[in-house]
Amino acid sequence: MRNYSEAEIRDVVVMGHGGSGKTSLGEAILFDAKLVTRLGRVDDETSNLDTEPEEKKRKGSINPHVSAVEWQKTKLNLIDTSGQGDFMVDTMIAIGAADSALCLVSASDGVQVYTEKTWEEADRLLMPRVIFVNKMDRERADFSAAMEQIHRVLSPQAVAVQLPIGAESQFEGVVDVLSQKAYRFSEDGREVSVTDVPANMSAAVKAARDKLMEEVAGSDDDLMARYFDVGELTDEELLSGLRQAITSGKMFPVFCGSAAQNRGIQPLLDGLVALLPPASSSRVRIGSGKTGNEVRRSPKSSEPLSAFVWKIIPTEVGKMALVRIVSGHIAADSPIWNVTHDKGERVGQLYLFTPGKRTSVPEAHAGDIVGLAKLKSTRIGDTFSDEKEVVKFAPPQVPAPVVRFSLHIKGKTDEAKLAQKLHDIHEEDLSLSVEYDAATKETLIGGCGPVHIEATLDKLRRAGVEVELAPPRIPYLETIRGRAKNVEGKHKKQTGGKGQFGVCFLDVEPAPRGTGLIFEDAIVGGAIPRQFIPSVEKGIKERMHRGGLAGYPITDVKVRVFDGKYHDVDSDSRSFEMAGSKGFLAAFKQAQPVLLEPYMKIEVSIPEDYMGTVIGDLNNRRAHIGGMEAKGKVQMIMAQIPMSETLDYSAFLRSATGGRGNFSLAMSHYAEMPQQLADKVIASAKKHVEEDEE
Repeated sequence: MRNYSEAEIRDVVVMGHGGSGKTSLGEAILFDAKLVTRLGRVDDETSNLDTEPEEKKRKGSINPHVSAVEWQKTKLNLIDTSGQGDFMVDTMIAIGAADSALCLVSASDGVQVYTEKTWEEADRLLMPRVIFVNKMDRERADFSAAMEQIHRVLSPQAVAVQLPIGAESQFEGVVDVLSQKAYRFSEDGREVSVTDVPANMSAAVKAARDKLMEEVAGSDDDLMARYFDVGELTDEELLSGLRQAITSGKMFPVFCGSAAQNRGIQPLLDGLVALLPPASSSRVRIGSGKTGNEVRRSPKSSEPLSAFVWKIIPTEVGKMALVRIVSGHIAADSPIWNVTHDKGERVGQLYLFTPGKRTSVPEAHAGDIVGLAKLKSTRIGDTFSDEKEVVKFAPPQVPAPVVRFSLHIKGKTDEAKLAQKLHDIHEEDLSLSVEYDAATKETLIGGCGPVHIEATLDKLRRAGVEVELAPPRIPYLETIRGRAKNVEGKHKKQTGGKGQFGVCFLDVEPAPRGTGLIFEDAIVGGAIPRQFIPSVEKGIKERMHRGGLAGYPITDVKVRVFDGKYHDVDSDSRSFEMAGSKGFLAAFKQAQPVLLEPYMKIEVSIPEDYMGTVIGDLNNRRAHIGGMEAKGKVQMIMAQIPMSETLDYSAFLRSATGGRGNFSLAMSHYAEMPQQLADKVIASAKKHVEEDEE
């Protein structure tokens, strides 16, 4: 593949709901561009794009896949993305790496949830977009119904530039509204015959062209004036006006076809090249300089180098960083400066991606997407820059996990191997969370949904790491509501020879929330020798760590040690540790012990239609609603909810809202648990509580 300048490159992310045919479209494009010799298919696992075992198993994309395609003397960097909710983080990052978007809508299913979500992200970035109504060969395929839903849900500025010839089993090809020509395709779709518009479609094509001309004229004042004066636009004015309207986000052209049958794909490729702006006209990227000042980088090879890493993928030659070059250029076998880590690395070979192989190139320019191998310190979100003219781009925002599980080693897998593999997977998948909870002594794995976690476990098994999941333990705490006075803690043991003896007397009362332990030494007259007072405190702390009610740590207590007894021979530090532990446990049980449960801040984002259902469910989960506000098309609900009530919330919200709801969680505070619920937790935890019988 030859070296392309920024004016000859289009970076296009292919997005849409799972099952809308994004990967099938990619397969058809690869076939038509003669990069593969046969049309790959997802269903029979011959896909050239979904190559990971986890993708073949689920018959759908998980990771973004880049394909460099040459068409009409232009390079198209096509990024195939996942349309599943559990893998939306990678999809959103991929959208940010592109300049334009190709949005797929199923002709039979219409605009679905994750089509809507990805469209909103592209909207936020003001990206030029093209829409492809796919699956015109399927049962219930209805182009008019799809257009109506596109107007209603995505944008009223969507306008048809193609019309289908037939539908369902009668689908034959497409009519181009601009050229007013019909395109029919051979059995494999690669051969195209161009004819006049079928007679029975003449009126529909004329109406569509009039509508297109009216919309284009309305997008520009000069064109509008000419349209009013002359009554129409020339073909050149119509094409250039449409291109300008797409670039400015005022119009979104709609194509149609069948990716599975490879019909309508070549005219779509022609449209991507003719209508979408080149990388040289893409948006200016804004970062920060050395002093935090704003730095703007235009997509020009003549500007200083700036680039960012948006994906890490495993290959047989090691981890490969997928890099979007914003400005400047990168040459093979040259130094490069990683601004994020403030250190230099060395670029070996540069790679372009085509199915089944990587092609090395000597250099790459602004607007291109390339792979860099064997970079030692580079991670997703890192910025590369000219060392003297520094710019740093903001890393991608990754939401907090919505599901968490406790991870337990199964079989003979060792902990070091598990930790290393989890680290490797996390480098490739920012949305995967791995953390150790010191309170519950568990390794917790978190992600964007159950399918995300299942796919991660599949990767672990592939690496020979066997694990099993369990619900995470809730990190409850214990405390007291009452007081206990003059409680004796006594440890006495005589086994022949030197014995053990220590006695302390304690008062216990609640302390302010969040203070942990307040220890007061009120010993006078040497009732306990000074050197043993710290031992009493140590014994109390040890007992607090082990709990006294259900085995959870004790917090927020004030302990006053005011008297005690000792023996000149048998008393030692260990004796008073045990006395402190026993005395504190006895006092704790007398002081109305209670269980504290963690509360989370939850923010739920939903369409207004689901407000009643979601608020009702939050109330049933003992949440305290803090407020509601409208943000664009969605309603935000802010609340505080017990952590124990959030374990299955992801599944509920997805089911209740058809996948249209989102939520985030953050730790808030601890509060006393209702007694009837605390009794159940205490009963189930009894077998784990070890009473000190010494």
